[in-house]
Order: sequence, then C-alpha cells, then structure tokens
Amino acid sequence: MKFKKYYYENFSLETLAEMDNPRYVLDMAGADQVLEEVILSSPYSLSVQDFEEEELLTALLHIGALRQKEGKLGMAVPFFVKQDADVLKALSKTAAHDIAEALLAHTGQIVTIAARVDNGYPVERNLYHILCAYIFDGLMFDYLEENKLVTTSCIHDSGLDYLLILYEDTACLNEYSNLLLCSYNRLIANGKGFVSFGDSNGVRNDFYRYQRQRELKLLSEEESKLISCSMETLIENFDQMVDGGKVERCYVEVYERFGYCRNGKIAVPVYDAHAYEIARELFDFTVDKVKEYIFSALRAIQFETRLLANAHGVSAKDIANEVYHLIFGEVNELLVKSGFVSAPPYYQGEGRYFKSFER
Repeated sequence: MKFKKYYYENFSLETLAEMDNPRYVLDMAGADQVLEEVILSSPYSLSVQDFEEEELLTALLHIGALRQKEGKLGMAVPFFVKQDADVLKALSKTAAHDIAEALLAHTGQIVTIAARVDNGYPVERNLYHILCAYIFDGLMFDYLEENKLVTTSCIHDSGLDYLLILYEDTACLNEYSNLLLCSYNRLIANGKGFVSFGDSNGVRNDFYRYQRQRELKLLSEEESKLISCSMETLIENFDQMVDGGKVERCYVEVYERFGYCRNGKIAVPVYDAHAYEIARELFDFTVDKVKEYIFSALRAIQFETRLLANAHGVSAKDIANEVYHLIFGEVNELLVKSGFVSAPPYYQGEGRYFKSFER
C-alpha cells in the first residue's frame, strides 16, 4: 500500500531539521509500509517493538503521524483507504451539489459584488480566485473553525504548525486526492506573495512548489540555480512592478520562467486590500446561503462508523478539514462546469491551475 501525502502548513519556509519536517520523514524508506501495517491491524494492537525500524517509528511518532496509547500504536492523522471511497462520496458530493445550486441561484448578486474588483481581468477569473480560493479555502475555513467544526492549526512537538492528510494511492481515491480544485499554494512574506490555486494532479511550476522541492533536495543542479536570491526579495521586487517601478532584468527573467510575467509585463491578476474588502462582502453574502449544507455534512463525520480513521480515534475536526476540502473542491468543479467561474488551463505534468499575486 502506497500513500499520497498532503500538508496544510502554517510554518515558515526556513530550513528545518530533517526529523522535524513531515515531508522528509514520510519520504523515508519504509514509511508507507509501517503506516500500512498500523492501518490494517486493529487500532492500538501493535507496539514499537513489533517493528524493526525503531528510528523510523520514532520519527513517525515525532511528526505526529502515529501516536501511542498505553504503549500501543494507532494513527494520529486523517487517512483514507479504498474502502472509504463511498463514504467520502456520500459526505461530499451531495453537499457540494446543494451549495453550487444555492450559489448559482444568486448569480446576479454575486457577479455584481465581484465586478467591483478592477484589475483588468473578467469577473469569471476574479471569482475563481476570490470565491473558489480566497473564500472557500480561507475565510470559510476561519468561519468553520470559529464554529468548532474543523481544525485549521495543529502545533507539533517540533513547534511546527501543520496538518497531515494521507490517501491510499488507488484509482477510486485519486479523484479526491488529485483531481479536485481545492489546492491553494501561497508563498507569502510580509502579507504579500505568489499564489496558485487548482488541483493536485502533478507538480506545478510555481514558487511554492519550487521551494518545497528545494527543501527536500529534489531539484536538479540546473534547477537549483534558477533562483539565487531569497523569496522575500523576489516578492518585494514583484510588488514594485505592480506599483509601476522598474526592477532588474534578472528578476523579470525569473518571473517569466515561473509564469508570473510575460514579455516583461505582469501576466497574472493582482489582489490588494480593496479586493479583500470585496471578498469579505462576498463572503458575508454567500455564507448564509450555504452554511447549512456544510454544517450538516461535517457534523455527520463523527457518526460515520465506516470511516477507518474514526476507528483509530482520529479527531473528527481533523477529518472534517479534509472533507470540507472535498466539498468545496466539488463545488468549484460544478461552478467551472457551469461557466460561472473561469476554467483553469491544464499543464502536462502539473495539473490545472491559475496563478495570481496577493498584496
């Protein structure tokens, strides 16, 4: 059994100690095999002594993927295996259909609000970034946490703040783990930064993914030389371009390499404080139209005995974090299909996504 790993991180991109970095630990040889054995055994029936890889077990416990109760091992994070596929479908697709219908019933009002964003891009493109990403994967998460329905922060023994989600790498689950529009990548410094939003069906050519691959030493020697300055410097220089300032050609070449500039000019929409005010207004308008469907689906999680993660006592609010991702990912697919929001382009080996810049 192999697993796809997803990380909702709130820690800085500075160099980490290897054993504190969940990406590094879960990439260690044998990690998937240990997770498989714990998952397929009765919860809290195995102990550390049942495994030969003591260092690996210690690392998995340290990053919070596993936990112990009275010396026995269980899963500590949301995980989904093949047998969970039908449950995930029931929890997410019905709610998504109801939410999309409620939003499309108020197309006129939503478009009127979003049309006030004046950045040179059509309202459908701005709705993709503001509604599908900034609201569904931002403001709505904060709202759900305030209502004690989801976890958005988890501090580990290392002091790092992240949530870890595991999916068995199998065809019936790839629809959920790879193909939905619910992956928000943000490389932010001082409240500004490079953003991309789309599915997870590949490795994007964006600054966030580049930084993560560099951390794990997955870049070729040639790729590692693409950026020699700090990400903060790249962000500040791009911000100067937004204000009409001139920057050195070496920076522009990097922006063009990563698709944020074209022919020396900015090629992505920019969202500023005024856009955020409009986003807040749009959130206030839409939340009352959709919250009952989201609340109902997320509250049902704790009673869903067929979910194997529940048998391990994984927090229902942690599981709800991922189920909500599935719900709004399904909603976004329906909104794209309807033409209400722009359809992101597909890039071979990268998936579907759009880029933007936030300031």
